[in-house]
Amino acid sequence: MPIAERYRMWFEYERDCNSKTLDMLDSVPPANRSESRFKLAVGLADHVVACREKWLDYMTGGTGGDVSWRNEECEFTTLRSRFIAMEKSWQEFLRNMDDQRLEQEFRFFEEDGVQFLLPNEIQVAQLMGHALYHRGQIALLVEQLDGEVVDTDYADWWWYNMRPATEGKVND
Repeated sequence: MPIAERYRMWFEYERDCNSKTLDMLDSVPPANRSESRFKLAVGLADHVVACREKWLDYMTGGTGGDVSWRNEECEFTTLRSRFIAMEKSWQEFLRNMDDQRLEQEFRFFEEDGVQFLLPNEIQVAQLMGHALYHRGQIALLVEQLDGEVVDTDYADWWWYNMRPATEGKVND
C-alpha cells in the first residue's frame, strides 16, 4: 500500500475517534460539566481540531489563519461542527496527496518570525500522534467526570472497518 493511501486510512480511523471523543464528552453528566476538568477536556478537543485547521492552512500555503492553538472560551456545543468541517478539508487534502507530495516541504513562521521548512509527511504523521495523545487525556478526564469512555484502539477499528471480509477469527 502506498504511504499516502495509508495516511488516508489512518485519517478515517482518526475521524472515527473524533466522533467517539465528542460522544465521550457528551456523556458527561450535566451536573459535572461546570467542573474545571470538563472545561479542560473541551479545551483539549478544541486544541486537536485547531491544530488540524492551522496546520492544514500552513501546508496549503497559508499563514495559519485566525485559529488560536488554544481557545480558553471554547464551547462544547461548537466542537462537532468544527470537527466535521475540518475533516472534510483534510479528506480533500489527503485525497490529492501522493507519496511525492508527502516528501515536499512547506514553509511556516512562528510568532517570533522564525521561518521553518517541514516535509508534509512529518506534519501529517505528527498530527496523528498528537491527536492520540490528547484523546487519552480527554478519556481520563471523562472517566473522572463520570462520563462513558469509549474504546478508540486502532486494532479494534481496523478489525471492524478495514479487514478483508474473507478473514475471520482464528481458532486454535
